[in-house]
Amino acid sequence: MANNFGKTWWGEHWLRSLDNIDYDNRLPRGASYARSGHVKEVKIKENQIVAKVAGSRPSPYKVNLIVPPFFEEQIVQMMAKIIARPMLISKLLNRELDHGILTIAEAVGLKVFPKQWTDFKMQCSCPDWAVPCKHLAAVIYMVSREIDNNPFLVFEIHKVNLIDELKKRGIFIADQKKAEILQFASLLKGLAKLENFDAELAYQRVDFSQLQNVASPICQLLPDSPPFYHSGNFKEKYALQFSRNARDATRILNKKLAFDAVFPSRNAPQQLTTRSTPGVIIDGNGISQITGENHNCKNINQLLPLLFQLNPDHLSDFQPSVAALHKVFFAALHLLANGAVVPQIIQLEDKSFAVRWLPAMIDNRVKQLAGKLRQALPPGLLLANQIVRKKEQLLPVENQDTELLSVFISALVTKLSDFSKGDSFLDLFFRNITNEFKGVGENALSGGIKVWLDRYFLTSETYKPVITVNELGENFEVEISIEDTTNSEQLPVQLAKILTQQQYEKQRFKILQSLSLLSPFIRGLDDCINLQGARPILFDNKEFAPFLMEMLPAIRLLDIKTMLPKSLQELLRPKASVKLKKNETGQSFIRLDDLLSFDWQVAIGDQVMSPEEYKRLIKNASGLIKFKENYIYVDEADLEKLHKHFTQTKPMNSYQMLQTALCEEYEGAPVVLSDEVRKMIIELTSSENIQLPEGLNA
Repeated sequence: MANNFGKTWWGEHWLRSLDNIDYDNRLPRGASYARSGHVKEVKIKENQIVAKVAGSRPSPYKVNLIVPPFFEEQIVQMMAKIIARPMLISKLLNRELDHGILTIAEAVGLKVFPKQWTDFKMQCSCPDWAVPCKHLAAVIYMVSREIDNNPFLVFEIHKVNLIDELKKRGIFIADQKKAEILQFASLLKGLAKLENFDAELAYQRVDFSQLQNVASPICQLLPDSPPFYHSGNFKEKYALQFSRNARDATRILNKKLAFDAVFPSRNAPQQLTTRSTPGVIIDGNGISQITGENHNCKNINQLLPLLFQLNPDHLSDFQPSVAALHKVFFAALHLLANGAVVPQIIQLEDKSFAVRWLPAMIDNRVKQLAGKLRQALPPGLLLANQIVRKKEQLLPVENQDTELLSVFISALVTKLSDFSKGDSFLDLFFRNITNEFKGVGENALSGGIKVWLDRYFLTSETYKPVITVNELGENFEVEISIEDTTNSEQLPVQLAKILTQQQYEKQRFKILQSLSLLSPFIRGLDDCINLQGARPILFDNKEFAPFLMEMLPAIRLLDIKTMLPKSLQELLRPKASVKLKKNETGQSFIRLDDLLSFDWQVAIGDQVMSPEEYKRLIKNASGLIKFKENYIYVDEADLEKLHKHFTQTKPMNSYQMLQTALCEEYEGAPVVLSDEVRKMIIELTSSENIQLPEGLNA
């Protein structure tokens, strides 16, 4: 199968079905034409595909394909079977086409994919007598790319809109978020009236220590191999650059990376003075400039080095706007260092698409930080060009805390990110390079990016899942219940009741729409929903370990409650420890070297054991291991770390041994003291009144 085509399950099946009937080897020649850019235009309207393909003649050849529509009777049968499986509907409402729908369609006799060339009506204006010719085959390949970006197309070209069919049957969500990408200008809401502001608030310090590093779970939320990208797994490339940016932001904060290396100051304007009053203006194309008096900054890249140079202890000498922007800048830097930022695709006024970076409001700690910043920012610090009564005016922005953070985070991401060597998607995400997506096969790319990122913006729902984990012998059961966030007094309702009882009929699909987002994280959730909660979700020990350590942290970021049994609330991890004993060979106790010796041990919680006992306990296993009333979590990294510590760490010197004995702790782990050592420590640390010898004259 040709590279860059048929990347998704649906696109691949489109090509594979044709490949099985390509007895004359037409498709490879068409793939070559498609890859080399010969297809100049593809338009799809209902079941008709019209295209232009360049050939040997000056003007492109005209290609026309007609796909047979489905009969109404078959559509009715298919939709009845789909409605019987609630999880399929919930995914459809999230613009996700489950593979099970193809099985249902084929079971009622629908030819979703062609079985022979004559299933199409095909025509090309080229002189080649063969059908399909290479121009027709090239268009078929380009259609596979359109299907990759919009799988619903495989039904739409048969004149079936699955979402509309659900609506005909009364299944829809009245307040469902629109699939359209947000216009950036619409996000810059003007503030009708400036409120009074206490300038002292701008000088109050903001505590960033509450932020936690969420880089890994933030990336974990995104699905693998998004279909809009045709050069490998974009998630892997995205996560790599994302983690690099977080690492470099941390290095800047720790003064291990010079800020001047990121934002060179050789051409920077003069420093801000105590009279400087900078502010920020932004337009509908996301272009920002610095306004205000008594400074000569023109843009964000000039302002950031000046803010970084300011001494926080002297901010009270500057104007409130300087102190406020200093807070926003360091908040942006701390958020980036903790991976607490997310991308959002937007459409600019010039109709091109851009990706901007926002604080990750799915994390409650980030929400709290944004709330504190909101109180510390003078109104009018951020202005936007707005059209009022057909005249352009500068108006204060209502949500200036989020928008200013976005401007600063986006500027930092752009400067910290590597050059992509021509990868337009990495440039879009990390280099602030816009894209119009007007090329052939690119119509649905921007929508594909939005769908990929939607998990970051779907947490403010009325009905939210609650996940409860129970121990069942050597297995674990994951129960799902639903809570109404508008009624704090009502207990969460079991999923089985939501799926079966009539009183939840109106809310059911709204609830399932949110719940289906957890399907990639909870194996067995689809079957549980389709069987109306009758089948429990069970994990064995081996399966549950990655769910607990990798999936649950990502799920928690969606502001979903997780209830764990006491034995899992505090997992034990093996740590290196020591057993201190009296040196049997020592004859004199004048030297510290002679007092103590040690053996390496392994600490698990409060329990300390020898390496041999530890090996017998885990029996070469990894994952979760029951230990008394708790669980030990062991992975290859833990085992390697212990082995390295025991074999490569320098022996403890006498002072380290004495210090360890006195505090009864080794690198945060408890230690074992022999009875002789414990007695020795008591003798060394106790004080007694010693009587002077009789007859001593001194």
